[in-house]
Amino acid sequence: MSGEVEFDRIAPIYDETRQAPTDEELRVLVTEFEGCRTLLDAGVGTGRFALPLHSLHFEIIGVDLSLEMMRRARVKGIDSLIRADVRRLPLSDDAVDGAFMAHVLQLIPDPRTVLAELGRIARRVVVVQLPEWSDSGPPGPWRRFRRRYRELALELGYRLPERAQRFHHTLEELSAIAPPSAVHEVERPSTEASSLEDRLARWEKRSLLGTPIPPEVHAEILRRLRAELPIDPPPGRHARKTRFLTWPSATLRA
Repeated sequence: MSGEVEFDRIAPIYDETRQAPTDEELRVLVTEFEGCRTLLDAGVGTGRFALPLHSLHFEIIGVDLSLEMMRRARVKGIDSLIRADVRRLPLSDDAVDGAFMAHVLQLIPDPRTVLAELGRIARRVVVVQLPEWSDSGPPGPWRRFRRRYRELALELGYRLPERAQRFHHTLEELSAIAPPSAVHEVERPSTEASSLEDRLARWEKRSLLGTPIPPEVHAEILRRLRAELPIDPPPGRHARKTRFLTWPSATLRA
């Protein structure tokens, strides 16, 4: 599966290219999982959410397809880990009190299947975090940048590993499946708008890991991109928002 391969490939640098959960995000989860003791983290990855939730005295079961990601979660102290597809969980009905999913739903074409599965195994409540771009409209400049990078690499004789397709499931789409009982919109801390070179440096490290692109070819692609796409961000500060959707588990069961 392309998603599994993709996340195995980026596992070594996953944590340093993602922000940890904020205190406000964790407060939302503690509120929504009030009365729960056991939680399923569906798409546990390296334990980015599982570890702070575990430190808040929840018992965590993590599920993921990527063995490399879960290996890093285990090193951090997340011991209950299962390799499985979130659409077909090898767990009994009502196996846990609550189920949580962050930044996984966009990898699944039909959200109904996974939401029903989370509702099946959770006794009380299901919480899903939507990506910041779920309602953001057309592709932004950095998604266009990545697409053009792949095109130029192919012109120079190098085919990059396929990236798993992303599906932009919106709040409206998920509400049509089952209206959530709560929607929390959380603003992540503002950051200084980075320069083009700063963004390129981060993107380079994140994207080249495990690819066949030699450094000199990468430099040539970036040279061409700089000439084609002068995409310096606007000055000032900018923030990103994320949403947490909560459902009573019974409302999601098929």
